[in-house]
Amino acid sequence: MMERKLTILYGSQSGTAQDLAEQIWRESKMYFFRGNVLPMDEYDVSELIGERFVVCVCSTYGQGEEPDNMKRFWKFLLRKSLPNDSLQQVHFAVLGLGDSRYPKFNYVAKKLHKRLLQLGGSALLPVGLCDDQHDLGYGAVFLPWINQLWDELGRIVPLSAGTRKLPESPREFRWQVDIAKEGHITNDISPEGIDLYADVTMPNGFQTVVVENRRTTAAEHFQDVRMITFEKKAVPWCSGDVLYVRPHNSKESVDQLFEIFHQHEFGLEKQTCVQVEAIDSEMPVPAILQKPLPLVAIAEQYWDLTAIPRARAFAVLAKNCSNELEREKLIEFSRYEGQEELFAYANRPRRTILEVLLDFPHATKSLTLEALFELFQPIKPRAFSIASAVESGKLQILVAVIEYKTKLSVPRRGLCSHWLKDLQPGNMVNAWVRKSTFQLPADNKTPLVMIGPGTGLAPFRGILQERELSETPTSAPLVLFFGCRSSTADFHCEEDLKRMEQSGMLQLFCAFSRDQPEKVYVQHLIKKEGMLLKKLLIENGGYVLVSGSSKNMPQAVKEALIEAIGDAQHIEKMIQTNRYQEETWA
Repeated sequence: MMERKLTILYGSQSGTAQDLAEQIWRESKMYFFRGNVLPMDEYDVSELIGERFVVCVCSTYGQGEEPDNMKRFWKFLLRKSLPNDSLQQVHFAVLGLGDSRYPKFNYVAKKLHKRLLQLGGSALLPVGLCDDQHDLGYGAVFLPWINQLWDELGRIVPLSAGTRKLPESPREFRWQVDIAKEGHITNDISPEGIDLYADVTMPNGFQTVVVENRRTTAAEHFQDVRMITFEKKAVPWCSGDVLYVRPHNSKESVDQLFEIFHQHEFGLEKQTCVQVEAIDSEMPVPAILQKPLPLVAIAEQYWDLTAIPRARAFAVLAKNCSNELEREKLIEFSRYEGQEELFAYANRPRRTILEVLLDFPHATKSLTLEALFELFQPIKPRAFSIASAVESGKLQILVAVIEYKTKLSVPRRGLCSHWLKDLQPGNMVNAWVRKSTFQLPADNKTPLVMIGPGTGLAPFRGILQERELSETPTSAPLVLFFGCRSSTADFHCEEDLKRMEQSGMLQLFCAFSRDQPEKVYVQHLIKKEGMLLKKLLIENGGYVLVSGSSKNMPQAVKEALIEAIGDAQHIEKMIQTNRYQEETWA
C-alpha cells in the first residue's frame, strides 16, 4: 500500500492560518494520514521535491504581502534556476485567507498556487479563497474545501480494503498536559513575575518601557482615545510602520476563569503548575509552553479568554458532555450545517469563550486539561500604526479604547485596547516593529493626499512629523483630510497639525461631524476640493493614502475622490499602480 503521508505547511501572520492548518492535520488522522504541520520557514524546502501530497495554508497581509514565516520558503520557490518539472510528482492544495475589501484579495495564495503549477506540481483542487468579509467567516469556504480535499485524496490513494474512515479524529488533542511534579509554585516566585514571551525573539523585537499614557479626548467625551508613549529603542522604524504588541487578559477575566474551575471542582488553582508534552513529532509544543508553568501565567498571557469561539471549540465541548440537550446544541454549532446558528449565537453578539462556558455547564464540567488547550485560542498579537517619527526620539501609538453594547447585558471590551489603557508609566512591554503596508513614493517631491479620520490619523502624524523634523524641508504638497466628532472633544494631535498648517507645510481639511446641525464627514470635504485634487493627482502624479475604520469609510472616500476629479478610470489606474493605498482595520 502506498505510504499515506500528507505534509501541511502554513504561512500565518496572526495565527488563523495556523489554526486552520492544524484543523486539516487533525482531520487527516481520520483518513490514516501521517505527516507534520509546520510554518513554511521551518520546513526544509529542499524536501519538497520528494513529497507526494502537500497542503499549504497562507494568509495575505496588507497590500498583497506574504506572512513573515513564509518569506524564505517563497524566496526559494521564486528561484529562476528551479527546473519546470521539479515538482512533477507532487500533488498540492492551496488554501488562502484574505479580505475582499483589499484590491489584492488572497494574492499570496493565488501566487503560490500558480508557482507550484509552473514547477510541475498538480493541483488536487482549485485554490480555496477564504474571505474575512463573509458573514460566516472563513468557514464558508474552508469547510466545503476541506471535504473536497478528502474526496480527492480518497480517489488517488483509496483506503485499503476493509479499512473505513474513522468517525472522529484519534488526535482529539494536540498535546498531553499533566499537573507538573512540583505541583504548585511556591509563593516566593510570583506568577506576575513570569513573562512567557521573554525568550521569544521576533524580527525587530525589543523590550520597551511606557513613558506616558495620556487620554487625548475630552473627559466628558464618550470615546476614550490614548496617545501612549514608549521609550525609543535601538530598533529603527520608518514613518507609517506598525508596532505589534501582545496583550494580557484582564484580572477580571482571569478571576472569572478560576471561578469556573472552582465551581466545577476541577482542583486547579492559580498556583497549580502544568507541564505540556508533545505526543509525537508531528505536533511539537511551542517553545513558550515547554517548561512547567503556573496556570495563572497561561491564563493571563497565553489563552485568549475574550475570543469569540469558532466551530472547533464547540466540538471540544461536545466531546464528553453528559447532558443530551447541551450536547445536541454543541454538535449543531460545530458542523457546517449549523454555521448560521453559530453566527447568530456567538459572532453577532460577540459572545466570548468564557460566556460560552457559563452557558454550557454540563459540557464545561467534563473538560480536561488537554481540552482546555484546544478550547482556548492563543492570544494573537495586535498591530498599531506608529504615530511618531524616529527623529522625535519617541515611539508613540494612538489607541481608541474599544467598548460597545450588543444584545448581551455586559458591554463588549477590546482585549488589547483595555490592556493598553491600563498600562502605567514604568511598565515593561514586549513589542516588535513591522514594515508598513503603505509604500511611500521614493521622491519626496511627490504630492501626498492623506485621508485619516479618527485614529486613522496615526500613520500620517508619523509621516508629517518625519517631514517636519528632516534636514531637507519637504517641497511636496502635503494634504490631510482629518475627521472627528467635534473640534473640542476628539481632535487628536490638534497642536501639531495646526503648527504644520501655519508653517505652510500642510494643507489641512477638518470635518467635525457633530459641530453643526448636518453631519459633515471627510468625504463631503473631498468632493468640494476638485480643483486641488485634480492638480495633485492627475497633473502632478500624487499619491492617495487612506487610513482608518474599514467599515464604510474607504468606499465613501473612493466614491468622493472619483466625483471630485471626475475620472473613475484614473482612480482605478492609481489603485493598480499602487498610488492609491489603504490601511484599514475592523
